[in-house]
Amino acid sequence: MLIAEAMNKYPATVTKETSINEAAKLLVKYKVAALSVVDEDNKLVGIITEGDLLYKKVRPHAPYYVNVLGASIYYSGIGEYNAQFKKLLAAHVEELMTTEVITCSPKEEVESVVATMLEKHLKSVPVVDEMGTVIGVFSRHDVMELIAKEN
Repeated sequence: MLIAEAMNKYPATVTKETSINEAAKLLVKYKVAALSVVDEDNKLVGIITEGDLLYKKVRPHAPYYVNVLGASIYYSGIGEYNAQFKKLLAAHVEELMTTEVITCSPKEEVESVVATMLEKHLKSVPVVDEMGTVIGVFSRHDVMELIAKEN
């Protein structure tokens, strides 16, 4: 079976200028692990994933207790926490996205793409045409749908 037959033909996308806050909302709304980042011609320029939001660049930390000379002192860095959190939400996708993206063609075999996903630990792969235009996405969810249909 070809990717074109199994992919989601209506992928959620964002631009480099999209705020992290909006990207996070889209990840939740569409229940996806990644969004393709496209330019004005819908050409792929990157990908932003849940992992990018959780682990890269800005990592807000909750306030905590500090042990000083045997006494627990509450570190009230709440202002710093709030500042870091606001900084994260105000950032743009361009600041956190991955630019070297593994993609696939709609003409590739599903088995080949699944093998790549397993090898590289990918949750989804953007599907692009010969011009680099995003035309779909193939994800673990699509694999599960194929398995469910077979049984």
